[in-house]
Amino acid sequence: MRFGAGHFPGKGKLQLWVPPVLAALAVVLIVVVQGWALWGRYQAIWQLETNSAENTLRTIAANIERNLDVIGLALERLAAGAVDPSISALPPEIRGKVLFDSSVRASGFGAMLVIDPRGQILADSAADPPRVASLADRDYFKAQLAPDAGLFVSAPFPSRISNGEPSVAISRRLTDADGRFAGVAVATVRVSYFRSLFENLTLRQGHTIVLLNADGTPIYGYPASDNVAADGARRLALRGGLSEAGVWQAEAPGDEGGNRYLLSHRISGYPLVLVMAISSVGALEGWYQQLAVSAAVVLCTLLIVVFTIRTLHLALLRSREMEAMLQRLSLTDALTGLPNRRACDLMLAHEALRAARDKTELSVAMIDIDYFKRVNDRYGHQIGDRVIARVAATIEATARRAGDYAARYGGEEFMLILPSTGADGALFLAERVRRAIEGQDLQAEAPGLSGVTISIGLATRSVDDASTIEDLVQKADRALYNAKSSGRNRVVAASAREEPAAEYRRVSDPA
Repeated sequence: MRFGAGHFPGKGKLQLWVPPVLAALAVVLIVVVQGWALWGRYQAIWQLETNSAENTLRTIAANIERNLDVIGLALERLAAGAVDPSISALPPEIRGKVLFDSSVRASGFGAMLVIDPRGQILADSAADPPRVASLADRDYFKAQLAPDAGLFVSAPFPSRISNGEPSVAISRRLTDADGRFAGVAVATVRVSYFRSLFENLTLRQGHTIVLLNADGTPIYGYPASDNVAADGARRLALRGGLSEAGVWQAEAPGDEGGNRYLLSHRISGYPLVLVMAISSVGALEGWYQQLAVSAAVVLCTLLIVVFTIRTLHLALLRSREMEAMLQRLSLTDALTGLPNRRACDLMLAHEALRAARDKTELSVAMIDIDYFKRVNDRYGHQIGDRVIARVAATIEATARRAGDYAARYGGEEFMLILPSTGADGALFLAERVRRAIEGQDLQAEAPGLSGVTISIGLATRSVDDASTIEDLVQKADRALYNAKSSGRNRVVAASAREEPAAEYRRVSDPA
């Protein structure tokens, strides 16, 4: 059994896990911080965009309300005068001047009409005599047939009495003194008014604004070619989704991708809803650019961090490997490859502690090559080194149990540490080692060198023995001395009572 650096854990071994953990923490921290910053920026940009859209809607709605209030007031007076018997009895040329308020100066104002129950024009603010046309098929006329119709805003239509100019009609029901349907009072607004109002806006790419009536019919949208906002708002209106101001995600994506979000604002006093569709792509264009830049920066930072920490980890790993190699070298005999005396002392202390803890026996064998000085003197130190290496290899190969530990103790001396081994077992193993060395042919190492022998001194510490490690080694050393002095090439075991060593068995005559 070899005993290398791995058997003695050095300080800082756990530091090897620190660089990967630091890398992981750095990656998570950078991603979390950047993600949090981007999320905050996203919310800020989106809030700014929705606030801007709401302010735009309020401004446009206020303009529309102001103009419609002027028209609505005039229409209310027209409806009241149209059913007044005293005004109806006036000649047509005088009746028109009384009915129509010349002070109406609303932007985009078209004409005001009084229509009889059959749909014929009775009075016309734009022509005297009134223009001839039947308007009974118009939605603004049909809607007032219901007693509770109230104020009605029509869908856009090409005007028959104004050369086909697109217009929107606002109508009120006329009721006589008996509560019967007496016709309709109508005021028209040119669609060009809404166009001029919307086209003055500066909208982001993908944004749309549209005005709808109560049933979700678009009156005018800008840009005129974008129908996504109108379609989405109409569907929401049909489901009652635009009954109150709010924000909804449109059901259809825009042409440029992304989602549309609808902000609505009701025109106060009129069945009209102003809707702005915000394109997430257009609104967050700057944020997407920041996202791309941040992603690139984060990626580069992560690569630098990972590279730096990986380099540190590899350097630390190489340092640990170098330390382990140096420790192995410091514990290994260069000639034999066996653990050296320092490693042997460490192992002996380790096994002694374990034997005391587990209450097991521990044996030690001191081994010395017989007449080694003669080999060196006759064949030279180079051959002597080869002999030591062969003996070491044979000892290690013979003592091959899992716990057996062979070490070069110094010069031509070796030590065998035999954990959980009593005197009989140690003697058996020592004898086997002695015979293996004795039976080797060393002619290949040096001509004329038939072989060498070894002497072995054994000492065993029993379970109830309180002697120290030094005492155990000293006993084995005295037993080795007795083996040498009594003829060599034999195994001698020390007595348990520390009396002079007794020879256990004389194997053969010395070489």
